[in-house]
Amino acid sequence: MNIHLVGHACVVVETFGTSILMDPWFSGKIFNDSWTLRPEPEFDTSLLDKIDYLWLSHEHPDHCHFPTLSSFPASFKQRVTLLFQERDHEKMIAAFKSLGYQNFQLLPHRIIVPLAASSGYPGTAKVYCYHAGLMDSALAVIDDDNVVFNANDARISTAECQIIRRDLRSVDVLMSQFSLAAYAGFDPPEPHLSARAAQILSNLSIVHNELKVKATIPFASFIYFSSDDNKYVNRFANTAQDVYDHLTREQRNCVILYPGDTYQVGTPHDSSLALRRFNALPTLDELSYTPTPQKRLEEIFDAYHAMAAQLHDHYPKILLSLLGPITICIPDLDKTIRFRLATGLVEEISVATPPDLVINSQPLWFGFKFPFGMQTLGVSARFKLLRNFRSWKLHRLLFSMNNGGVYLKPKYLFTPQFVAYLRSRLPGGLTQALHYYRTSL
Repeated sequence: MNIHLVGHACVVVETFGTSILMDPWFSGKIFNDSWTLRPEPEFDTSLLDKIDYLWLSHEHPDHCHFPTLSSFPASFKQRVTLLFQERDHEKMIAAFKSLGYQNFQLLPHRIIVPLAASSGYPGTAKVYCYHAGLMDSALAVIDDDNVVFNANDARISTAECQIIRRDLRSVDVLMSQFSLAAYAGFDPPEPHLSARAAQILSNLSIVHNELKVKATIPFASFIYFSSDDNKYVNRFANTAQDVYDHLTREQRNCVILYPGDTYQVGTPHDSSLALRRFNALPTLDELSYTPTPQKRLEEIFDAYHAMAAQLHDHYPKILLSLLGPITICIPDLDKTIRFRLATGLVEEISVATPPDLVINSQPLWFGFKFPFGMQTLGVSARFKLLRNFRSWKLHRLLFSMNNGGVYLKPKYLFTPQFVAYLRSRLPGGLTQALHYYRTSL
């Protein structure tokens, strides 16, 4: 079995003549123009002719990048089989069909599924999909000799590691995210981001140990925070050298791949050349950053009113009444606003009022404008949280539920579709929601 790193979370896994392209994102900025690839992916598009399957782990744009998916030739879209998790798949399959994809295979939770056999090869590749949290999924690729587990950025707990090991019996290679991918906004950021970066490395080592893997390949963190108002995060991000040093100290085998590198599973691998290439990348000061555009206060208010109306349609008023007011300083407009979802009102107030949050106008507008906007705000780390922590956590939890389609008004609760949805998502979703509430990450 071979693992070829294309870039960020994109790899090609090949075994028994079957090739699976995973989570391609080849160019462009994402998360409201807040993340940029570093280093750039390396992919020869002529290799598309050899790809049999395309797996997309979840709908975040660094894993399911619609411009990249759209850019592939029509012949590829007509031939390849797109693999996606079985739960809550309708809207995603509809989106893939709109891009021209025609062949789909839905993967159930924790079931080993054989893929179509390739002629001339002695065996058949199999896959195993683990549905994690509200929307994530992980994928194991299995042949007669090896199991490769692509966890991407799914947060796999120690208890889940035990389940996965029982299902798969053994895991040879773990591929996992290794650096910062969000921030709760606490100010000053230094102690919090340093602690979070260290925690991510510790968690990676724990999962390595709990799955009893023979090697870990760190990936899915090959980006930098590329806006003027979030570049501060880069100082605390883990590097390829950091994760290699940490796992080596913990006596865990770490395989470092640079985009374009291939690892043959089960063979010795020298990571020194890849590390030298990572260490030779342009410094943080040499990278380009995007100035934050402005939105008018009227545009922010219009986006807020539309969002508040949607929330009132989806959630009981008694639940929204539990949420107190939130005060936000908008520094690029030199204005301060206060909103309260219970009433749906938003108003401009005195700039002398101590704010709960500090957010520039465009990220704030984006947060109100789209169902995923407030989650994007956290992923992009483009805000400061100064006070009123508990209330903001509750707001974040509500925004996450709304984006995940977990609506609590009776007209949504008591439908066959929602019952089936909850049955598939509730255990992982509750675990993830509680994690967000405890950490605000």
